Amino acid sequence: MLSVVKLKIGIVATAVVLPMLAGGCEYLKKPEATRFDAVDGGFEFRAIADAAYPEDSANGESWRMRWLEQRLQQTATCPNGYEITSRKPVLLSTGALGSIYDVYYEGRCA
Repeated sequence: MLSVVKLKIGIVATAVVLPMLAGGCEYLKKPEATRFDAVDGGFEFRAIADAAYPEDSANGESWRMRWLEQRLQQTATCPNGYEITSRKPVLLSTGALGSIYDVYYEGRCA
């Protein structure tokens, strides 16, 4: 009887966790915590920096650049490349898990 209960708990846990993991991966593909605007000759982009994607880390910046690349491809902006002309982190809050920033980028198309 105990092994049946463990099996049921395992099945329920799997049914709950797998969709969350899949949803998490989808979130990383299309983050809602970004904003992208094509402007004359370039773009303006805002992305979040937090404990998962720190403002001052190479890994966090790598994710923000992936998100930017996705937005550039989705909108067919800067098909011949681009240059980031401005990057400005703005502190929104600091808490137990660290600081949260909005990071603003401006870029010019090649």
